[in-house]
Amino acid sequence: MIGVKCGGDRVAIACRMLRRSVLPVAVLTISACGWLTDTVVVVKNVGSHRIDTVRVDAGGRIDEIGSINADAQVSVTLAIEQDSSVSVRYLEAGREVACHGDVYLTRNLQAGIEVEIGKGVCKVTDVTR
Repeated sequence: MIGVKCGGDRVAIACRMLRRSVLPVAVLTISACGWLTDTVVVVKNVGSHRIDTVRVDAGGRIDEIGSINADAQVSVTLAIEQDSSVSVRYLEAGREVACHGDVYLTRNLQAGIEVEIGKGVCKVTDVTR
């Protein structure tokens, strides 16, 4: 624990404020580092109709997104469990469609992936900066 010794009336007020602010700042600093190994996949529906039962298969897990309206997007944050590529499966006009990307993920890697699907489009892009 970080200790701050305070003395005097004026200093006591400043010290109390310092004590109250040190812990929250330390917690925020530590928790802010969690994004370093997260992978965010943004799935965009570029079609003119809603697509249903959208599932992202990446990092050894399948995440259910649900439906995406026309010209809308949904993002999902993944914890990568194993090396893999990225694919998205969904229903469009009652037909199952699969979009397989040439983007590969590995554990402990921060990545940003954009997937554009709908109306015959299948585009998977690594937008990590």
